[in-house]
Amino acid sequence: VRGEAAMNREDVVRSLVELYAEEVEAALRYLHMSLTLEGPDQARKREQVLEAMNETLAHAQVVAKKARQLGTVPELRVRVDLPGETLSGEDALAQALAFETAARDAYAELVDKAEGDPELQEFARAQVQLEDAHVAELEGLLDE
Repeated sequence: VRGEAAMNREDVVRSLVELYAEEVEAALRYLHMSLTLEGPDQARKREQVLEAMNETLAHAQVVAKKARQLGTVPELRVRVDLPGETLSGEDALAQALAFETAARDAYAELVDKAEGDPELQEFARAQVQLEDAHVAELEGLLDE
């Protein structure tokens, strides 16, 4: 129903806490990925993966701050199981594409959930655009 402009604060906070955990999980995956890359040009790919890790940690910090602004100290429950296997550059890119696509989709959901809070919606929209750019970049690299 479009008439309900007020956001459900608990639902938004729950989404922010989930996004916080997902961003931290993605950063851990990027860290692990950087250590498991093999193949040609692995040093350059490792640099790119570590850059993505740092950016993802920055996203986690911003999301946690948004949760704090809504009066919640976010809890962090990390659910990551990372195998001790090497990755080719293409496999790493495919995994990174999956992380970034999931993040984009989660931020897009937050846009809808934050209806009634223009500042939070604008934050979520900006994150969707940022994640869209990451997805497009990774898709381009996979197509090379």
